[in-house]
Amino acid sequence: MNSTTLNQPNPQSQQEIEQERQKATNEAQSSLDQDAIAAIEETRNAINALDQENTQDSIQALERATGKLDILLARYPELALVPVSTQITIIDLAPRDFDLIEPIRDEAKRAVNEEDFPTGRALLHNLVSEIRTSTVNLPLETYPDAMKEAARLLHQGRTDEARAVMQLALSTLVVTEQARPIPLINALTELAAAIALAPQGQDQQNQDQQNRDQVLRLLEDARTQLKLARELGYARRDPEYKELDRAIRDIERQIRAKEKTESPFAKLREKFSSFFNRVSRVNRPSHESQQTANA
Repeated sequence: MNSTTLNQPNPQSQQEIEQERQKATNEAQSSLDQDAIAAIEETRNAINALDQENTQDSIQALERATGKLDILLARYPELALVPVSTQITIIDLAPRDFDLIEPIRDEAKRAVNEEDFPTGRALLHNLVSEIRTSTVNLPLETYPDAMKEAARLLHQGRTDEARAVMQLALSTLVVTEQARPIPLINALTELAAAIALAPQGQDQQNQDQQNRDQVLRLLEDARTQLKLARELGYARRDPEYKELDRAIRDIERQIRAKEKTESPFAKLREKFSSFFNRVSRVNRPSHESQQTANA
């Protein structure tokens, strides 16, 4: 592997990516709350009833929605967002040539500085390599109050105002995103393969040159994938990138010197996994910059 161009991911990496996608799917599905989903569905029912000029059915639907929301508030007194739907997508558009990444970054920065945000977004889309989990959430801070306000307006016969309140509530569900960087998944895969191939214990001294070279290639690939994740902007300024690269280089030196590597490998894998989980944390919009989703 040269310094600027990455090889195609190996079949094992593709398998790991698929396993990580399935893991993301399972985690996302298990986080969905049926009471929150029901509250949103009853909000839609209330609006549909108003469209049919059936105010009483609308009020009953709102009462059911409010009942579900009261359960949520009692169950999650400290929780701001409750997941109601999710989508898992693999997006791998980033170039494999390092020499192509920097120009795209520079153009994106220039576009943002010139407030040409559509161009900036399009350029940044070309630097994406991740398993993305997009989750629509019901905001417990505002949604229950909106339903109560809509019910109050209906009781006063102000149906148009009540409909507007419910439609606004449905249009301001909060979207959170989680990105699992594919280069880091690939790096972990290469690291695991190196660990599996490296001799243990007394066999370390008897390791042949071909075997050592293969382990060294896997470690080099892991370092390259680590660099790719950083160049694509996944926690780019995190100092742990340098620490992980240094740890891999140390193991490469130990492999060449035929030293024991069980303990360094174990520590590195644990550190790498922790770093991956931290970089893959959920992005929660601030109150001032909440994303919205049309329900």
